[in-house]
Amino acid sequence: MTLQTILLRVLFYLTLLVITILAFLPDYDALPPIVSFSDILNHTLAFTLLFVLFRAAHRHLAIKYIFTFLVTYALFIEAVQYFLPTRFASFSDILADTAGLLIGYLFSRLFLRIPYAKNLFN
Repeated sequence: MTLQTILLRVLFYLTLLVITILAFLPDYDALPPIVSFSDILNHTLAFTLLFVLFRAAHRHLAIKYIFTFLVTYALFIEAVQYFLPTRFASFSDILADTAGLLIGYLFSRLFLRIPYAKNLFN
């Protein structure tokens, strides 16, 4: 395993951890506006980033496995939020997460056309 792969995996798992913490915070609206400005946009951006990092960190995995893992993660977040008294589950969040995955997929396909970035996804 190369140093680049190790760093990408660390970055992916740290990002996953931070997003998980943010998803379960009891008072999300108390966060600075840079973090809590738009729930739908936050979901879309978070899952776009997760897809790109996951794809770069685990190049050997088929796209369908990355989608399956991240959709399951999105469902997990919403299921936990359903039981949290200060949070609520939302179908629109799952749709935004899925849109983020599709955008992440398109970005990763676009990156394949850029010489340096191509090495991240092949």
